[in-house]
Amino acid sequence: MNHKRIWELMGRKLAGEASAEELQELDSLLRAHPDLHFPVEAIADIWKTDSGANDRAAGEDAHRRLISRMQEKGIDIGLSFEEQQTGIFQLEAQERKSWWRYAAAAVVAGGLITAAWWWRPVGKPASPLALSEVVTKNGSRTAVHLPDGSQVWLNAGSKLTYNKDFGNGNRDITLTGEAFFEVAKNAEYPFVIHTTRMDVKVLGTRFNVRAYPGEKVTEAALIQGSIEASLHNRPGERIILRPAEKIVVTEEKIQEENTKNNEPVMEVRHLTYYEENTDAIVETSWLENKLVFRDESFISLAARMERWYGVTIRFSDPQLEQLRFTGVFAQETIQQALKALQMTAVFNYSIHGTDIIINQ
Repeated sequence: MNHKRIWELMGRKLAGEASAEELQELDSLLRAHPDLHFPVEAIADIWKTDSGANDRAAGEDAHRRLISRMQEKGIDIGLSFEEQQTGIFQLEAQERKSWWRYAAAAVVAGGLITAAWWWRPVGKPASPLALSEVVTKNGSRTAVHLPDGSQVWLNAGSKLTYNKDFGNGNRDITLTGEAFFEVAKNAEYPFVIHTTRMDVKVLGTRFNVRAYPGEKVTEAALIQGSIEASLHNRPGERIILRPAEKIVVTEEKIQEENTKNNEPVMEVRHLTYYEENTDAIVETSWLENKLVFRDESFISLAARMERWYGVTIRFSDPQLEQLRFTGVFAQETIQQALKALQMTAVFNYSIHGTDIIINQ
Protein backbone atom coordinates (compact mmCIF):
# COMPACT_ATOMS: atom_id res chain seq x y z
CA MET A 1 0.00 0.00 0.00
CA ASN A 2 2.84 2.40 0.85
CA HIS A 3 4.48 1.79 -2.52
CA LYS A 4 1.24 2.64 -4.35
CA ARG A 5 0.87 5.81 -2.31
CA ILE A 6 4.46 6.83 -3.11
CA TRP A 7 3.81 6.63 -6.85
CA GLU A 8 0.55 8.55 -6.50
CA LEU A 9 2.29 11.34 -4.60
CA MET A 10 5.24 11.30 -6.98
CA GLY A 11 2.86 11.72 -9.91
CA ARG A 12 1.17 14.71 -8.25
CA LYS A 13 4.57 16.24 -7.49
CA LEU A 14 5.71 15.94 -11.11
CA ALA A 15 2.42 17.45 -12.29
CA GLY A 16 2.94 20.40 -9.95
CA GLU A 17 -0.26 19.67 -8.05
CA ALA A 18 1.04 18.26 -4.76
CA SER A 19 0.20 20.20 -1.62
CA ALA A 20 2.78 20.97 1.07
CA GLU A 21 1.27 18.21 3.20
CA GLU A 22 1.54 15.71 0.33
CA LEU A 23 5.17 16.66 -0.34
CA GLN A 24 5.93 16.15 3.34
CA GLU A 25 4.16 12.77 3.25
CA LEU A 26 6.16 11.74 0.16
CA ASP A 27 9.43 12.69 1.83
CA SER A 28 8.49 10.68 4.91
CA LEU A 29 7.53 7.60 2.86
CA LEU A 30 10.77 7.72 0.86
CA ARG A 31 12.79 7.81 4.07
CA ALA A 32 10.94 4.67 5.14
CA HIS A 33 11.57 2.99 1.75
CA PRO A 34 15.18 3.82 0.74
CA ASP A 35 15.10 1.10 -1.94
CA LEU A 36 12.73 3.32 -3.95
CA HIS A 37 15.03 6.34 -4.12
CA PHE A 38 16.66 5.06 -7.31
CA PRO A 39 13.48 4.56 -9.41
CA VAL A 40 11.92 7.75 -8.02
CA GLU A 41 14.88 9.82 -9.18
CA ALA A 42 14.85 7.98 -12.50
CA ILE A 43 11.22 8.84 -13.23
CA ALA A 44 11.94 12.46 -12.24
CA ASP A 45 14.73 12.55 -14.80
CA ILE A 46 12.37 11.25 -17.48
CA TRP A 47 9.79 13.89 -16.65
CA LYS A 48 12.34 16.71 -16.87
CA THR A 49 13.68 15.63 -20.26
CA ASP A 50 10.18 15.39 -21.72
CA SER A 51 8.74 18.52 -20.11
CA GLY A 52 7.58 19.78 -23.49
CA ALA A 53 4.69 17.33 -23.50
CA ASN A 54 2.19 19.65 -21.82
CA ASP A 55 -1.09 18.52 -23.26
CA ARG A 56 -2.99 15.29 -22.89
CA ALA A 57 -2.32 14.06 -26.45
CA ALA A 58 1.41 14.61 -26.07
CA GLY A 59 1.35 12.98 -22.67
CA GLU A 60 -0.45 9.92 -23.98
CA ASP A 61 2.07 9.66 -26.80
CA ALA A 62 4.99 9.95 -24.37
CA HIS A 63 3.43 7.35 -22.10
CA ARG A 64 2.79 5.02 -25.05
CA ARG A 65 6.40 5.31 -26.19
CA LEU A 66 7.69 4.55 -22.69
CA ILE A 67 5.41 1.54 -22.27
CA SER A 68 6.50 0.24 -25.69
CA ARG A 69 10.18 0.63 -24.82
CA MET A 70 9.70 -1.13 -21.48
CA GLN A 71 7.93 -4.04 -23.16
CA GLU A 72 10.76 -4.32 -25.69
CA LYS A 73 13.25 -4.49 -22.82
CA GLY A 74 11.20 -7.24 -21.15
CA ILE A 75 10.32 -5.14 -18.08
CA ASP A 76 7.12 -6.43 -16.50
CA ILE A 77 4.55 -3.63 -16.43
CA GLY A 78 1.43 -5.75 -16.15
CA LEU A 79 -1.07 -3.98 -18.44
CA SER A 80 -0.79 -2.74 -22.01
CA PHE A 81 -1.08 1.01 -22.61
CA GLU A 82 -4.67 0.65 -23.80
CA GLU A 83 -5.60 -1.38 -20.70
CA GLN A 84 -3.94 1.17 -18.46
CA GLN A 85 -5.61 4.01 -20.32
CA THR A 86 -9.04 2.60 -19.52
CA GLY A 87 -8.31 2.79 -15.81
CA ILE A 88 -6.49 6.10 -15.88
CA PHE A 89 -9.25 8.28 -17.27
CA GLN A 90 -12.30 7.09 -15.31
CA LEU A 91 -12.55 10.43 -13.47
CA GLU A 92 -14.80 13.45 -13.39
CA ALA A 93 -14.32 15.89 -16.27
CA GLN A 94 -12.79 18.65 -14.16
CA GLU A 95 -10.10 16.25 -12.92
CA ARG A 96 -9.16 14.73 -16.26
CA LYS A 97 -7.08 17.59 -17.56
CA SER A 98 -4.25 17.09 -15.10
CA TRP A 99 -4.74 13.49 -13.91
CA TRP A 100 -3.06 11.87 -16.92
CA ARG A 101 0.21 13.53 -16.00
CA TYR A 102 0.67 11.99 -12.57
CA ALA A 103 -1.27 8.80 -13.35
CA ALA A 104 1.05 8.00 -16.25
CA ALA A 105 4.07 8.64 -14.05
CA ALA A 106 2.65 6.52 -11.23
CA VAL A 107 1.72 3.58 -13.48
CA VAL A 108 5.13 3.44 -15.12
CA ALA A 109 7.33 4.22 -12.15
CA GLY A 110 6.47 1.12 -10.14
CA GLY A 111 8.42 -1.22 -12.41
CA LEU A 112 11.08 1.27 -13.46
CA ILE A 113 14.75 0.96 -12.69
CA THR A 114 16.56 1.50 -15.98
CA ALA A 115 14.08 3.52 -18.04
CA ALA A 116 15.75 6.80 -17.12
CA TRP A 117 18.83 5.64 -18.96
CA TRP A 118 17.37 4.38 -22.22
CA TRP A 119 14.17 6.42 -22.68
CA ARG A 120 15.59 9.82 -23.55
CA PRO A 121 14.47 12.15 -26.37
CA VAL A 122 16.95 12.04 -29.24
CA GLY A 123 19.58 14.75 -29.03
CA LYS A 124 19.13 15.50 -25.32
CA PRO A 125 22.00 14.48 -23.02
CA ALA A 126 21.16 12.29 -20.03
CA SER A 127 21.47 14.10 -16.73
CA PRO A 128 23.39 12.28 -14.00
CA LEU A 129 21.43 10.36 -11.42
CA ALA A 130 21.02 12.31 -8.22
CA LEU A 131 21.41 9.19 -6.10
CA SER A 132 23.89 6.37 -6.31
CA GLU A 133 22.75 4.04 -3.53
CA VAL A 134 20.37 1.08 -3.58
CA VAL A 135 19.34 -0.51 -0.27
CA THR A 136 17.32 -3.65 0.49
CA LYS A 137 15.78 -4.20 3.91
CA ASN A 138 15.67 -7.49 5.76
CA GLY A 139 12.99 -9.73 4.30
CA SER A 140 13.24 -8.24 0.79
CA ARG A 141 15.37 -8.51 -2.36
CA THR A 142 15.63 -6.38 -5.46
CA ALA A 143 17.04 -6.32 -8.99
CA VAL A 144 19.08 -3.38 -10.25
CA HIS A 145 20.01 -2.53 -13.84
CA LEU A 146 23.17 -0.42 -13.86
CA PRO A 147 23.84 2.29 -16.48
CA ASP A 148 26.55 0.20 -18.20
CA GLY A 149 24.09 -2.64 -18.89
CA SER A 150 25.20 -4.82 -15.98
CA GLN A 151 22.53 -6.44 -13.82
CA VAL A 152 22.68 -6.91 -10.05
CA TRP A 153 20.40 -8.88 -7.73
CA LEU A 154 20.66 -7.62 -4.15
CA ASN A 155 19.92 -10.03 -1.31
CA ALA A 156 18.20 -8.94 1.89
CA GLY A 157 19.96 -6.47 4.19
CA SER A 158 22.35 -5.28 1.48
CA LYS A 159 23.53 -1.97 0.05
CA LEU A 160 25.05 -1.09 -3.32
CA THR A 161 26.72 2.30 -3.88
CA TYR A 162 28.50 3.81 -6.87
CA ASN A 163 29.64 7.19 -8.17
CA LYS A 164 27.28 9.35 -10.20
CA ASP A 165 29.56 9.02 -13.24
CA PHE A 166 29.42 5.21 -13.16
CA GLY A 167 29.97 3.84 -16.67
CA ASN A 168 31.69 7.01 -17.87
CA GLY A 169 35.34 6.28 -17.21
CA ASN A 170 34.88 3.96 -14.23
CA ARG A 171 32.83 0.97 -13.15
CA ASP A 172 33.62 0.87 -9.43
CA ILE A 173 30.95 -0.02 -6.89
CA THR A 174 30.90 -0.78 -3.17
CA LEU A 175 28.91 -3.70 -1.77
CA THR A 176 27.76 -4.27 1.78
CA GLY A 177 25.85 -7.54 2.08
CA GLU A 178 25.29 -10.02 -0.75
CA ALA A 179 24.66 -9.66 -4.47
CA PHE A 180 24.74 -11.66 -7.68
CA PHE A 181 26.24 -9.92 -10.72
CA GLU A 182 25.89 -10.31 -14.47
CA VAL A 183 28.50 -7.85 -15.70
CA ALA A 184 28.39 -6.30 -19.17
CA LYS A 185 31.69 -6.72 -21.01
CA ASN A 186 33.90 -3.65 -21.33
CA ALA A 187 37.60 -4.34 -21.82
CA GLU A 188 38.49 -0.66 -21.41
CA TYR A 189 36.86 -0.21 -18.01
CA PRO A 190 36.98 -3.22 -15.66
CA PHE A 191 34.09 -3.72 -13.25
CA VAL A 192 35.39 -3.57 -9.65
CA ILE A 193 33.46 -4.49 -6.50
CA HIS A 194 34.87 -3.14 -3.23
CA THR A 195 34.03 -4.88 0.07
CA THR A 196 35.39 -4.39 3.58
CA ARG A 197 38.04 -7.11 3.20
CA MET A 198 38.71 -7.55 -0.51
CA ASP A 199 38.20 -6.19 -4.02
CA VAL A 200 36.89 -8.21 -6.97
CA LYS A 201 37.84 -7.17 -10.51
CA VAL A 202 36.14 -8.46 -13.66
CA LEU A 203 35.69 -7.65 -17.35
CA GLY A 204 32.45 -9.57 -17.92
CA THR A 205 31.07 -12.56 -16.06
CA ARG A 206 28.49 -13.99 -13.64
CA PHE A 207 29.37 -14.32 -9.97
CA ASN A 208 28.14 -13.89 -6.39
CA VAL A 209 29.75 -11.75 -3.68
CA ARG A 210 28.89 -12.08 0.01
CA ALA A 211 30.23 -9.48 2.46
CA TYR A 212 27.80 -8.89 5.31
CA PRO A 213 29.01 -6.71 8.20
CA GLY A 214 29.44 -8.72 11.38
CA GLU A 215 30.03 -12.02 9.55
CA LYS A 216 33.44 -13.67 9.86
CA VAL A 217 33.49 -14.78 6.22
CA THR A 218 33.65 -12.81 2.98
CA GLU A 219 33.46 -14.73 -0.28
CA ALA A 220 33.23 -14.37 -4.04
CA ALA A 221 31.82 -17.35 -5.99
CA LEU A 222 32.40 -17.55 -9.75
CA ILE A 223 29.71 -19.07 -11.97
CA GLN A 224 30.94 -18.07 -15.42
CA GLY A 225 33.91 -16.16 -16.83
CA SER A 226 36.90 -15.06 -14.77
CA ILE A 227 37.45 -12.73 -11.82
CA GLU A 228 40.46 -11.42 -9.95
CA ALA A 229 40.41 -10.93 -6.18
CA SER A 230 42.80 -9.12 -3.85
CA LEU A 231 42.85 -8.42 -0.11
CA HIS A 232 43.03 -4.83 1.10
CA ASN A 233 45.97 -5.58 3.39
CA ARG A 234 47.81 -7.52 0.66
CA PRO A 235 47.14 -5.47 -2.52
CA GLY A 236 50.15 -6.91 -4.32
CA GLU A 237 48.71 -10.43 -4.30
CA ARG A 238 46.13 -11.46 -6.90
CA ILE A 239 44.03 -14.61 -7.09
CA ILE A 240 42.38 -15.56 -10.39
CA LEU A 241 39.27 -17.72 -10.07
CA ARG A 242 37.97 -20.20 -12.60
CA PRO A 243 34.29 -21.18 -12.98
CA ALA A 244 32.91 -23.29 -10.09
CA GLU A 245 35.50 -21.85 -7.70
CA LYS A 246 35.17 -19.35 -4.88
CA ILE A 247 37.56 -17.34 -2.78
CA VAL A 248 36.86 -17.33 0.96
CA VAL A 249 38.32 -14.78 3.36
CA THR A 250 37.87 -15.42 7.09
CA GLU A 251 38.67 -13.40 10.20
CA GLU A 252 40.66 -16.27 11.61
CA LYS A 253 44.14 -14.92 12.20
CA ILE A 254 47.48 -16.44 11.37
CA GLN A 255 50.63 -15.27 13.12
CA GLU A 256 53.49 -15.09 10.66
CA GLU A 257 56.94 -15.98 11.92
CA ASN A 258 59.03 -13.01 13.10
CA THR A 259 56.18 -10.53 12.65
CA LYS A 260 53.45 -9.03 14.79
CA ASN A 261 51.03 -8.57 11.91
CA ASN A 262 47.94 -10.76 12.02
CA GLU A 263 46.31 -11.37 8.66
CA PRO A 264 43.00 -12.93 7.59
CA VAL A 265 43.02 -16.34 5.97
CA MET A 266 42.31 -16.43 2.23
CA GLU A 267 41.75 -19.67 0.33
CA VAL A 268 40.20 -20.98 -2.87
CA ARG A 269 37.48 -23.65 -2.65
CA HIS A 270 35.05 -25.36 -5.01
CA LEU A 271 31.41 -24.34 -5.10
CA THR A 272 28.98 -26.47 -3.08
CA TYR A 273 26.05 -28.30 -4.67
CA TYR A 274 23.07 -29.07 -2.46
CA GLU A 275 21.39 -31.48 -4.90
CA GLU A 276 23.24 -34.32 -6.59
CA ASN A 277 23.48 -34.37 -10.39
CA THR A 278 22.16 -30.79 -10.70
CA ASP A 279 23.54 -27.28 -10.92
CA ALA A 280 21.85 -26.31 -7.63
CA ILE A 281 24.60 -24.24 -6.02
CA VAL A 282 24.51 -23.29 -2.35
CA GLU A 283 26.24 -19.96 -2.96
CA THR A 284 23.48 -18.72 -5.31
CA SER A 285 20.49 -20.61 -3.88
CA TRP A 286 18.96 -17.35 -2.59
CA LEU A 287 18.29 -16.35 -6.20
CA GLU A 288 15.89 -19.31 -6.35
CA ASN A 289 14.19 -18.27 -3.09
CA LYS A 290 15.95 -20.98 -1.11
CA LEU A 291 17.83 -20.61 2.16
CA VAL A 292 20.35 -23.45 2.14
CA PHE A 293 22.53 -24.29 5.15
CA ARG A 294 25.10 -27.03 5.64
CA ASP A 295 26.34 -28.01 9.13
CA GLU A 296 25.80 -24.40 10.22
CA SER A 297 25.73 -23.16 13.80
CA PHE A 298 22.41 -21.87 15.12
CA ILE A 299 23.87 -18.40 15.78
CA SER A 300 25.06 -18.14 12.18
CA LEU A 301 21.82 -19.53 10.77
CA ALA A 302 19.81 -17.16 12.97
CA ALA A 303 21.57 -14.15 11.41
CA ARG A 304 20.62 -15.40 7.94
CA MET A 305 17.04 -16.08 9.05
CA GLU A 306 16.81 -12.53 10.40
CA ARG A 307 17.58 -11.13 6.95
CA TRP A 308 15.48 -13.75 5.17
CA TYR A 309 12.32 -13.26 7.21
CA GLY A 310 12.79 -9.70 8.47
CA VAL A 311 12.81 -10.67 12.14
CA THR A 312 15.09 -10.37 15.18
CA ILE A 313 16.30 -13.56 16.89
CA ARG A 314 17.84 -13.66 20.39
CA PHE A 315 19.18 -16.57 22.44
CA SER A 316 18.49 -16.88 26.17
CA ASP A 317 21.19 -19.57 26.56
CA PRO A 318 24.60 -19.30 24.80
CA GLN A 319 24.78 -23.10 24.53
CA LEU A 320 21.87 -23.05 22.08
CA GLU A 321 23.91 -20.87 19.73
CA GLN A 322 26.24 -23.80 19.05
CA LEU A 323 23.55 -26.22 17.82
CA ARG A 324 24.23 -27.19 14.21
CA PHE A 325 21.78 -27.70 11.36
CA THR A 326 21.66 -28.83 7.74
CA GLY A 327 18.66 -28.18 5.52
CA VAL A 328 16.80 -26.03 2.99
CA PHE A 329 14.02 -23.48 3.52
CA ALA A 330 11.94 -22.48 0.51
CA GLN A 331 8.28 -21.58 1.04
CA GLU A 332 8.28 -22.06 4.81
CA THR A 333 7.10 -19.30 7.12
CA ILE A 334 9.31 -18.40 10.08
CA GLN A 335 7.11 -20.54 12.36
CA GLN A 336 7.36 -23.52 9.99
CA ALA A 337 11.12 -23.07 9.72
CA LEU A 338 11.59 -23.07 13.49
CA LYS A 339 9.39 -26.15 13.89
CA ALA A 340 11.47 -27.93 11.26
CA LEU A 341 14.65 -27.13 13.21
CA GLN A 342 13.01 -28.49 16.37
CA MET A 343 12.79 -31.89 14.68
CA THR A 344 16.58 -32.28 14.88
CA ALA A 345 17.44 -30.35 18.06
CA VAL A 346 15.87 -29.67 21.45
CA PHE A 347 14.92 -26.04 21.99
CA ASN A 348 11.85 -23.86 22.44
CA TYR A 349 10.98 -20.44 21.12
CA SER A 350 8.54 -17.60 21.65
CA ILE A 351 7.42 -15.04 19.06
CA HIS A 352 6.39 -11.48 19.89
CA GLY A 353 5.67 -9.65 16.64
CA THR A 354 8.99 -9.69 14.76
CA ASP A 355 11.02 -10.55 17.90
CA ILE A 356 11.91 -14.20 18.48
CA ILE A 357 13.53 -15.63 21.62
CA ILE A 358 15.21 -19.05 21.51
CA ASN A 359 15.27 -20.81 24.89
CA GLN A 360 15.61 -24.24 26.49
